[in-house]
Amino acid sequence: MEKKKLGQSDLKVSVLALGTWAMGGAQESWGSVDDRESIAAIHQALDSGINLIDTAPIYGLGHSEEILGKAIQGRRHEVLIATKCGILFPRSTAEQPKRCLTRESVLLECEQSLRRMRIEVIDIYQCHWPDPATPIRETMSALNTLREQGKIRAVGLSNFSCEEIAAALEFGPIHALQSPFSLLQPRASEDLIPFCMEHNIAVLPYSPLAKGLLTGTVSATDRFAGIRARDPDFLPPRLSRHLQTVDGLREIAARHAKTVGQLVLNWTTTVPGVTSPIFGARRPSQVIENVGAAGWRLSEDDQAEIGRLMRGSGDGL
Repeated sequence: MEKKKLGQSDLKVSVLALGTWAMGGAQESWGSVDDRESIAAIHQALDSGINLIDTAPIYGLGHSEEILGKAIQGRRHEVLIATKCGILFPRSTAEQPKRCLTRESVLLECEQSLRRMRIEVIDIYQCHWPDPATPIRETMSALNTLREQGKIRAVGLSNFSCEEIAAALEFGPIHALQSPFSLLQPRASEDLIPFCMEHNIAVLPYSPLAKGLLTGTVSATDRFAGIRARDPDFLPPRLSRHLQTVDGLREIAARHAKTVGQLVLNWTTTVPGVTSPIFGARRPSQVIENVGAAGWRLSEDDQAEIGRLMRGSGDGL
C-alpha cells in the first residue's frame, strides 16, 4: 500500500489507517466484541499493507490498547502505533471521563499505555482533547520530555482548533492532527487542513465514513443504538438527506465496481493535505472491505460529481 510522510517526522504511514475504538467493547456503545476477531482484524490490516493503527486508553478503559498489544506480538516492526493521553478513566459508572493534560498526568499515562501494549516506544502520541484547565506550555513540556527520553517518536493533537494548534507550536513541533472529516462533514477543509498544510502537520481524519452512514449499508428503516441513536445525522430530517447523497455516490461507485464505502475512503485520500484517513473495524471482513479503497483513482468527472453531491447535501463546501 502507498505510504506518505507523516508531517515533518521521519515516519512513513500507509494511506489508510485502522482505528480500534470499536474494539474497546460494549462500554463504548458498540455492543459485544469478540477479542479473537479484533486481533484477526489487526492481523488482516497488517497483511494488507496498513502500518498505522490508532487507539486510545479511554477506548474500553484500556481494553483496546491491550488487544492491540496482543495482536502485534512478533510483528512490532510492521506497525506504527498511535495512541493518546488526556482523558482520565471515570472512577465509577456515575462519573464522566475527565480531561487532564497536566505534566504529571501525561507522563503517567504514557507509562501505562506502554505497559498495556507491551512496547517500549509509542510512534505517535496524541493529546486526545484540549484541556482548558492546563496551560499548553506544561503539556508540551511533558511531550518534549517523552521524546527526549525515547518513549515517543512523534507528537500529535486531536480535536484541537487552529488557534490551539498554533499555541502548542510555540513550545515544540506538532507532527499530526486528528480531526473529524468526511464527505458529509467537510468543514475541516476550510481551516484546519489548510493550516496544517502551511505548518507541515499530517492530517489523520477520523470518522471518514460518518459512523457508517457513508458505507452504503444504512437505510431509513434502520434502528440505531448507542452513540448513533443520539446523533442528529441518524435522525430525521438529516438522515433522509444523507441517504439521498449516498444514492448518488452509489452510482459513481458502481462505475468502478466499488462499494460506496470504498469510494468515499478513496475520495478522502485525494483531499489535499490529508495523510491517512482512519477507518474503524473490529472484524477481518471489514478491513478487507475498506482496503478496497486503495490502489485506484477517481477521474476528474468523478470528483466534480462528488462535489455537486456534497453541495446538495446541505453540509458540503
